[in-house]
Amino acid sequence: MQFAEKFSLYRVFTSHMVLQRERPIVISGIATPDCAVRVTFAGTNIEAIADKDGQWSATFPAMSSGGEFTLTVSGKDGVPPIVLEDILIGEVWMCTGQSNMEMPIDSLNPFFRLSNPEEVLKTARNAQIRLYNVMPYSRLSPDKVLDDVNGVGWQLCDEKTAADFSACGYFFGRQLQADLDVPIGLIVTVWGGTPIEAWISQKKYKEMSYDAFIYHDEVTSDQFWKKWSNSEIGKKFMTWLEKFDSYGVSGTEIAPLNFDDSTWDECEGPIPLPAPGRYACRITFDLAPEFTGKTLQLHFNYVNDVDRTYFNGELIGSTGIDQRSYWVCPRDYTVPDSCVRSGKNCITIIADNHFAQGAIDTADLELSADGKVIRITPTRKFKTLFVLPDDFPVRPEAPNYDTLYTKYSPRYPSTLFNGVLYAWFRYAVRGMIWYQGCSNNGAFSYYPMHKMFIDDMREHWNDPEMPFLLVQLAAIASHQPENRLNDTEVDATPFAEYPPYAVTREIQAEMPRVRKNVGMITAFDCGDHSDIHPRDKETLGFRLAKKAEAMVYGKNVPCDGPEFAGFRQEKNRIRVFFRNTGSGLTTCDGKPPMGFVLGDSAGNLYRANAEIDGDSVVLDCPELLDPQRVRYAFTMFCRVNLMNKEGFPALPFRSDKVDYEPMYPDIP
Repeated sequence: MQFAEKFSLYRVFTSHMVLQRERPIVISGIATPDCAVRVTFAGTNIEAIADKDGQWSATFPAMSSGGEFTLTVSGKDGVPPIVLEDILIGEVWMCTGQSNMEMPIDSLNPFFRLSNPEEVLKTARNAQIRLYNVMPYSRLSPDKVLDDVNGVGWQLCDEKTAADFSACGYFFGRQLQADLDVPIGLIVTVWGGTPIEAWISQKKYKEMSYDAFIYHDEVTSDQFWKKWSNSEIGKKFMTWLEKFDSYGVSGTEIAPLNFDDSTWDECEGPIPLPAPGRYACRITFDLAPEFTGKTLQLHFNYVNDVDRTYFNGELIGSTGIDQRSYWVCPRDYTVPDSCVRSGKNCITIIADNHFAQGAIDTADLELSADGKVIRITPTRKFKTLFVLPDDFPVRPEAPNYDTLYTKYSPRYPSTLFNGVLYAWFRYAVRGMIWYQGCSNNGAFSYYPMHKMFIDDMREHWNDPEMPFLLVQLAAIASHQPENRLNDTEVDATPFAEYPPYAVTREIQAEMPRVRKNVGMITAFDCGDHSDIHPRDKETLGFRLAKKAEAMVYGKNVPCDGPEFAGFRQEKNRIRVFFRNTGSGLTTCDGKPPMGFVLGDSAGNLYRANAEIDGDSVVLDCPELLDPQRVRYAFTMFCRVNLMNKEGFPALPFRSDKVDYEPMYPDIP
């Protein structure tokens, strides 16, 4: 048997990882086709042969929780082996969704972090919790052997790594680790502002005959930006950009080929941009004489946010905020023949990061000319040119005219399934926690697509009843944290018949009824009327953990709040019955229940007086003598306080709920 001279592991496997207990352990990677590698783990040796595409895998028996273990992959004699250390066996969970799952414990954005990050991070160090922060990347199709997991790999949980990690995911894992006393691995795959369409595979769309692939032509960008930049908001934005540019060095002085970068840091993978500021990445490589004096086409993945790119000191292209999907679109620049020389060449990328974190991803970097493609494995060096101080103003909002589905948008169907999730299906997980829905709010199509998404995840992980835990959306009136709404005016807002977020919450609550092993916790009571990102992620992480313990791990622990079970008319009153009342109904503040409305047959809704009576709530309204229907928290935002004595809040509901399943039945 011939052993491989070149071999590697997929980047989902790194030192410090947690492997799922009580499941076969499958380790995989890439090697020379038809050649073997020897994989050693926990005292067992397995020889795996790469197929014609160069993919190999080795399956080890399931193990109980524990560690620390070492994994070794070796090939041809004399070739250094790959050694991964400090590997644990425990529980692994995928933490997926949009910005509320993405929101870290701490960041430079005062409206996108916890209210007490310093206090939380003081106790974050825990060697039994491991974190993998996956950098976002969108892809139109998984059309090759993918190893597109970006980020620095598995990390020990401490005050530094936890700061940039999903707050919701962290609190979930922290509670699980404390209660189960086993190692916990958390993988965060998120992208803010994305709809569920982007997370579902093309295969599932085709299987369900669901046409989500609507392509919209671009708007006339020149007209759009001219109008916007002359508006008051646009002028404010441009003023901020001028202040940003004047803060530090431009970076042009480091672009020439002969610039000495010997003191710069080296990086094998994506260059992290941890804070708002300006960064530089230099890539040196050799070109064969045949390319001298030829016009080349340069391609690489993306830069968050904007960039200027130089070739041997000459500016060859830039991407700014006026470019559609500028923060994720591939970079394609033309290198004029006058810049190209034989032997050593240099590409310099000056990246401006306007927000909390990002990356320069030069994976798939290639040059092409005359039909020939030059794939470069470059030497990457990087340097921080400047970081904005804490008191520098947050960048004003730029118009996102990429909300329509376009081929480079992370909102386009299947792009995040392909670019963020696809590589992880080779890695066993226990289940997924899912916090998403804002980008689909009010759409009835969310019902069939949510079922499709759950089924899709289970099929790709080959786990028909993989646990799936949802976070029901929090209460929100309008997202304007810098210009908050008036409390009195918000509280006086009439209840609408079909509030968009209420419909989405109702659809989320349907999922445990139509799919096995699906659980849901509510975030409604944690909401902020002026901020779509609730700060209290600790409560949500706790609720998710308790739901997992009861549903997945068989623990007899309370995890559900009161849920609507029916109502009865009693003269001019309504009595509402609940299940999951635990040891009794109560309110979190000792006041009468809030958030109830009664309705008549004509479509009118009236705020109701409420009183707890045993395991039911009695409602009345002097303005309504013949109530026909009842609702609780079925709105964008209202104050709520009803809960059981175990501390779990009542779920929003409406007695006149539509029956979704006949509208969107499963296709046999």
